[in-house]
Amino acid sequence: MRRVARAAFVGALVTLTCVARAAPPLPAVATIQPLGLLLRELGGDRVAVAVLVPSGASPHTFEPQPSDVAALARARLLVEAGGGLDGWVRALRNAAESNPDGVVVLALPGLDPLPAVASGHGDAKPHDAGRRLDPHAWLDPIRVRDVVVPALAARLIALDPAGRADYEAWRDAFIAKLTALDTEIRATLAGHGRRFLAFHAAWRYFAQRYQLEEVGVIEEAPGEEPTPRELGALSRRARDAQVPAILIEPQLSPRIAEMLARDLGVALVTVDPNGDPADPERASYEGLMRWNARAFARALGGPAQ
Repeated sequence: MRRVARAAFVGALVTLTCVARAAPPLPAVATIQPLGLLLRELGGDRVAVAVLVPSGASPHTFEPQPSDVAALARARLLVEAGGGLDGWVRALRNAAESNPDGVVVLALPGLDPLPAVASGHGDAKPHDAGRRLDPHAWLDPIRVRDVVVPALAARLIALDPAGRADYEAWRDAFIAKLTALDTEIRATLAGHGRRFLAFHAAWRYFAQRYQLEEVGVIEEAPGEEPTPRELGALSRRARDAQVPAILIEPQLSPRIAEMLARDLGVALVTVDPNGDPADPERASYEGLMRWNARAFARALGGPAQ
């Protein structure tokens, strides 16, 4: 009888352990792909991540679908970029009638966000730098390492205390990877020029971190097409700076960039601020940043003078 009772006890203990391990993952939503990549890196199999803006789409022009309302209604954590990039998530949150724990990357203490200043057009409309901030902070791996990763890990631990050891291990491993990534990006860009011309004003954090100079942008925000006068001024600055290429993005139409490239006699080089889980080279944050560093190296030309 003792053996039977002991076997029953062990069986019950194994069952309870299996049930505990089979607990459903924490549902989390990221507004954009790069924030989803960070959550997946930090959450492992303890977090189920849904991303609202699909691959190939731009958060600037994204229109939410009913399925996005359902995803947000299930979420316990919502991570957004802020700075107006994904402001549409507010209406979505109201429609979902949910109140998930929220993280706005641009509002994290210590992030030191850059102002969304106009620098691209010759007659660019003035921006109020005190109100508008550049939302593309995830393109600086050191800001991600020092501010974003610790904040996201802390929020996951608060929501899922049982996973503390896992989250801390994943956090520490990711921080080490980001330190190595920064060194690798610097090596990739070494010996190249410093000046670049971009289609879209997404690369100022990256430029600040790696001492690059943005000569100008074609569109301060997608859809804000330059006037002929502005485009002419941008062309003159690009000629004076002798930029070897124009950076374009897969989510945005390259039509104006193609026209300007023909006028300048330079190449087009694709960079990607968002990533794509379907592309093995851009399916992780580290992979995406390596991919962009190589693209910048091609676009910058070299050796630096």
